[in-house]
Formats: sequence, C-alpha cells, structure tokens
Amino acid sequence: MSQITQKLSSQIDLLSSKLLSTLDEQIFFQTLSLYFSQVVEKVDKIKIHQALEDCSSRLVSINGQTVTNGLHLGKGEGIAGHVIRTKKAYFSNNIERDPLFMLEAREGVKRELCVPISHEGIILATLHFQVINTDREFHRDDISNILEVLNQLSAPIRNMKIFLSAKYLNEALLKKIEKKEKEIEENRGGLQLTDSYRIMEPEIIGKSAKIKELKALADKVAETDVNCLIEGEAGAGKELIARRIHCRSSRSQRAFVAIDCSALTDELLEKELFGEETGNFSSGIKIRNGALELAHGGTLLMKRICALSPRLQSKLLGFIKESMTFRVGGPVPFKSDVRIISSTTTILSEKVEKNEFREDLFYVLNKMNFTAPALRTHNEDIELLANKFLNESKKMEDQKSFSPGVLLALQEYSWPGNVRELQNIIERAYILSDGMIIEKDHLAESVGRSDAHFEEEESISYQEMTLDELEKRHICMTLDHLAGNKTRTAKTLGITVKTLYNKLHSYGMIAAKEA
Repeated sequence: MSQITQKLSSQIDLLSSKLLSTLDEQIFFQTLSLYFSQVVEKVDKIKIHQALEDCSSRLVSINGQTVTNGLHLGKGEGIAGHVIRTKKAYFSNNIERDPLFMLEAREGVKRELCVPISHEGIILATLHFQVINTDREFHRDDISNILEVLNQLSAPIRNMKIFLSAKYLNEALLKKIEKKEKEIEENRGGLQLTDSYRIMEPEIIGKSAKIKELKALADKVAETDVNCLIEGEAGAGKELIARRIHCRSSRSQRAFVAIDCSALTDELLEKELFGEETGNFSSGIKIRNGALELAHGGTLLMKRICALSPRLQSKLLGFIKESMTFRVGGPVPFKSDVRIISSTTTILSEKVEKNEFREDLFYVLNKMNFTAPALRTHNEDIELLANKFLNESKKMEDQKSFSPGVLLALQEYSWPGNVRELQNIIERAYILSDGMIIEKDHLAESVGRSDAHFEEEESISYQEMTLDELEKRHICMTLDHLAGNKTRTAKTLGITVKTLYNKLHSYGMIAAKEA
C-alpha cells in the first residue's frame, strides 16, 4: 500500500460506505471527484466523463460539482474516447504536441492525466486531472496511486456498474417499445401495447334490490382511485364487479390484469406478480415484466388474495406504500401506478384475527369493501339470468324457452356454485334438449329433483277420485301455478287453448260466452 493510500485509508472506508448508500450517478461521481483532490495534489481541475452505452461520454462533474447537460463526446473522441477504447490510463505533460488533447489545449490546459473507472473490464467513467497554472507534472506513480484507491472502492463501483447497466438496458428497451408502438400506430391506426389488456365493460344482470345497490356502489367507487376488497362465495361475480369499477374509472383506457394468488407456488407467484430479471451485463440482461408493471396506469385484480404467503404480503405492502419494488433477481427498483382490487372467498378479517394475514396490508387493501351476494339471496334474478344464458349469442330460430316446472326448480335450488353454476347447468340443458322447450329432465339431477320436490311428493297421500276429477284437479293446479295464464297453461298441458276453455266452462269456472 502506498504512503498516500495508507494516510487516507480511514477516509477511503468512509467514502466507500457513502458511495454504497447511493445509486444516483450524479451524486456518486460528484463525491468521487471531490475525494480525489486529496489523492492527487496540485492540480487545477478534476473532471469526470461518464461512459455511455454506445461508448460515447458526457461530462458530469468538475471539482466536485455536478455538471448538467455537460459536453458530449462521440465514440473515440478526445482523450476520454481513447481511454474508454483502450481501457488504459494515459497522460501527457505537453498536451500541445499530443493530438489526443486538442480540445484541452484550446481550453488552456498544459498537462493532463486520464484514468478509467472500471469494474471487470467495463468502463463506467474516465477521471481527468488537469494542470493549468502550475508546473506540476504527472508520473506513473500517480496512476498507481489512483488505481490503488479505485481498487479499494471496488464494491461501490461494482454496485454502480450494475445499476448503470440496468438503466441503459431499460432505456434501450423503452426506445424499442416506443419504436414498436409507433410502427403499430402507423400500420394499425393507433393500436397500443395496453390494448392487449384493455377490456370491455361487462353487464351485471339483475333487477333485485341487492344487485341495484351493488351496481350503485361500484359506480361510486369507480369515481375514486382507492384500493378495494371484494368478498363473496365462488361464482358470485366478484370479477364482474372489479371489471365494472375499472371500466367506469379514469383508468378505463389502460390495462386490466388479473392474477390468481392460489394458482401458483410462492416462487412462481412472486415472478408473475413482480417480474423477473435474468442474465448479466456481459451476456445481456433479460427482463420479464410482472403483473404490477403490465397493469401500470390501470387496474390489477388479485383473486384469492388470502392465499398470499406472509413473505409476499410484506413485499406487496412495501410496493403499495412506495409505488415501487424490485423484480426477482433485479438490483434496480421499478415504479408502477396501479390500482389494486383484491377478491376472496373467505372473510379476510377473520384471517387477520387468526394472524394468517397482515393487519396493515388488510387495511390498505380494504379501503372500500364489497360483498358479492350469493345467488340464493336474490333468486328473483334467476329467471332473468337463466334466459340470458339460454339464448345468449343464439340465432332467433335456435332460441329455446323453459317449461314452468323448470323455472320453479331453478328458483327452489340453493345454488352453492352461484351464478357460474347456473350458467353451466343452463348451457348443459340447452345441449340435452332436442326440442324448443327445456324440461326438468334436461337439468342436472341435483337441480331437477331438489329436496323441496321430494318433500312435496312425499306429502301427497292417496285419495279416491275419478280420472275426470284428477284431470280437473291437475288443470286447476297448473292454472293456479301459472297465475291464470291460459295460453301457457294449455301449452304446458299439451292441449289447445280452445280445449282448455271448454274444460274450464264444464267445471263452471268461466261463462259460456267466454268459452
């Protein structure tokens, strides 16, 4: 170790800690140039030129002061370009006779030493020591002393190399994306990358009070930008609510991304959610954006949020607080402006009470709360939903209808699978039905023969009656069930309307003129 570095060893340790605490290249190079005034004495100027990705350079610091919009030198231009190309230090004690120093000679510089700041062969910057007014000359000992100090600062220099390589890569990727977006816009009339995740507003079917209240609350929340939590049973329509909020918000023209927290392992979910960086500077860094980046400017729906592990709960909370986080394997954080809507089939507050979910994360996710109602709590919407699922996207000649018994069975069923189960059963019944009427036999056995029907059948006891009396009783019960609609009654009984009127007249239920 040289006498100078021995003298400054404690300061070098302090400097190393200071440089390790920042990833701002302006502060980094400003601090470095200020320190080197103690290492190399009797010089008038200490400059730093930052090496750019294309091997050009830009002046960023003079005598410990940051230079904004500094002089830009092209690839191989000047002494900085020479040192970046050769990766070796260079000095001259008579720069008027050295063509590499033509620019410095015009500025009145008499002598100059230039040393590369590098790590593992990658040049980050060039360090320039200039003499203008003194007789101080440079020697190889100066180079040795400077390189020895830089070697002791290898840890912060390595950090800055990783940061700059990621920064240059991101800038290159952004340029490629901008170029690609411009090409797409020119060729396809303005299509943007976010179109891949742009959605149309879904229709929430229902006229019940519960559905009306739900839609009104969703529209009110859409006007704000708060995170919200949607609770409810599986198949109750939680994603439809999230989509409605997104489509009616100021984020509607941006991305809507959904991710299921229970579908992946903890490691894979972290990569899908936060993204991933692989490779290195020499072989090339590959970045795969996660859901948080893909949803930038838009909405992220996190389904089954209760399945999130404690580790990922902590990382997600950090992102929500700072609007920035790290990709898996990435040294540089990314920022994203995203609204998070989470959904769960369990009561999340109970998970918090059992210490199975972070309380602080629960509160930031649950600024607004929704409950998707179970279908059995608004069964007045079942007929409307069933008819939609039965004939949706069907041609007029292919549309079918339900027999009265089917609608009664649908309304009496408990629907543990909610709207999703109803849709599946209706689509199945359409396929099984050969005619234009859906009968109970076409329904799933669990629906077509509900407990209520079994109880009703078991409660019927034997009574003595003639066939005519049995027919009359059946006609009257059918007419009563269909609220007196004679056309539907005749259709259900398989007779003509005229025959029905005649029978009702014979029972004394209508006048002869009406029959």
